[in-house]
Amino acid sequence: MHDRAGLYFWDNGSQLVLFLSGRVTANEAYQFFAHLQPWMAAHPTGSLILDLDGTSYIDSTVIGTLIRLQKSQRRNGGSFALCNLSEAVEEIIRKTKLLKYFAIISDDALRDLEHVVFERLPERDREPLESRFVLDAHNDICEAVPELRPQFEQLISMLQGTQSRRNTSN
Repeated sequence: MHDRAGLYFWDNGSQLVLFLSGRVTANEAYQFFAHLQPWMAAHPTGSLILDLDGTSYIDSTVIGTLIRLQKSQRRNGGSFALCNLSEAVEEIIRKTKLLKYFAIISDDALRDLEHVVFERLPERDREPLESRFVLDAHNDICEAVPELRPQFEQLISMLQGTQSRRNTSN
């Protein structure tokens, strides 16, 4: 396992497997969320699997993004699962009380497939991470696990202030 984030995918038509590795934070969440949007629009009832075997860390924005992806797939009749959680990621998901929220599977074939590079996610222009994306991710966490709201209240308040200032300046 390494600390540099890697984002790889395998598209099998109506099933997309995204392999996340290393330290995955808000910037990578923004990147993979943007990449998945066209696929999800084209395959609303498709199966989306995130393999986290090689992932050493995920932050709260990533967790909120996972919740958003799952809600979107459910709403459209598709499926969403986390697969092959690393010990570190499983502990993070456990601490956020989301182990039962997500469908979590183990798949040795995908674990092996991860080590064969199929296609690297295209590099996006280094657009600044939008505060609205981070705000939505944290609101999704608080909706899924309301007792976590006090831990994120200060961040949410700060992000809401940023959004209010942007809206009044436009």
